[in-house]
Amino acid sequence: MKELFLAACFAVCALPALAATPKSEPLPEELRLLSKKGIDAIYAVDLPEAKKNFEEALAKYPEHPFPHFGIAMTKWATLEYLEDESDPKLDKEYGELTDKAINVGQAWLKKHPGDANAYLCMGGMYGLRARLAVLQHRWWRAYRDGSKAISSTRTALKIDPELYDAYLGLGMYEYYAGTLPGVIKLFAKLIMNGDSKKGIELLNICKDKGYFNALAAKLLLIEIYTTTGSPYVNSATAVKWSKELRAAYPNHPQMHFVEIVSLFEDKQYDESRKEAMEYLKAVNEGRPAYRKRYLPRVLTAIGTTYLVEKKYDEAADYFGRAAATLKEDPALHPARWGVWAIVRLGNVYDLKGVREKALEYYKEARGYKDEWGFSESISLYLKKPFAEMELPGQMPPP
Repeated sequence: MKELFLAACFAVCALPALAATPKSEPLPEELRLLSKKGIDAIYAVDLPEAKKNFEEALAKYPEHPFPHFGIAMTKWATLEYLEDESDPKLDKEYGELTDKAINVGQAWLKKHPGDANAYLCMGGMYGLRARLAVLQHRWWRAYRDGSKAISSTRTALKIDPELYDAYLGLGMYEYYAGTLPGVIKLFAKLIMNGDSKKGIELLNICKDKGYFNALAAKLLLIEIYTTTGSPYVNSATAVKWSKELRAAYPNHPQMHFVEIVSLFEDKQYDESRKEAMEYLKAVNEGRPAYRKRYLPRVLTAIGTTYLVEKKYDEAADYFGRAAATLKEDPALHPARWGVWAIVRLGNVYDLKGVREKALEYYKEARGYKDEWGFSESISLYLKKPFAEMELPGQMPPP
């Protein structure tokens, strides 16, 4: 979320602050347990189980925002986990569910202004919508929803200072606002300041003490610790934590891939490739949860481990196989990793000194509708060849 676009209308975007702190209202224990089961099922990629728990919660607590948020979050998980962030139709469905959940939440809070968990829920809904906007490089939408998320989360903590799940949103705010690049950071200081170190501290508190968001905080910290070029890179910790998650979720392809990326950032290229080959085997064998949709992701990951070792023929082979998946089902929306594999093929041919071939691949990648913000990188490579000094770079697409 580091590219959040800034604008000078924070007061318009934010939820109104409470004039006085109302008496805290507890979350019903049954709703708390059903929501936790639903969230745990999402992380286990058992989306039918998640939907079942949230629908049961909805039947019993139809006016509370938590069940509506859970159903929207399940749709988000379908987009991120099952479709690899590559289905704009799900984007629309998720947006509609989130809008409904937010409307329910606003109505609930008018009657229950002391429900800190409801404010936390509102913050989560706005936060997920902001994250989706970031993935699509829709910076103004991301900033607007992010502002609302932070305002709501702060209100939750004002009501209940020990609601540690709220530290997830605040930690994200402090970290990303503190790492905004260039001119955006200059303008940001007019209306928002962030302390990235404090953000990491808050995320660690959530990881250790959160009830709903502890795992989300841990995953976000791993993402921060494996961000290439970041002053906060801590690949050794990322590897340690990713292995813990693999042990806890042994059949979870997302946790498996987190380990692959962590090993890559830790420069354990052989181990990263070994795990990626195991992942590829799981996809080819049709193991539960390892969907064929993940082929371009893992093939590109394997190619990237060869690229960083300057084994360009091997890298080109796997990037080519990843790119070929785009042609297998023309009716299916192109996977972002497949399109990125085409860009990587251009990188390989630049490194081989075959500029003409490299340009062909960059232009081919540019021919796909840019749903992921690749155009900036592609434009750069069209102007200037990719060079060895840019290795290792990062494994995931930018």
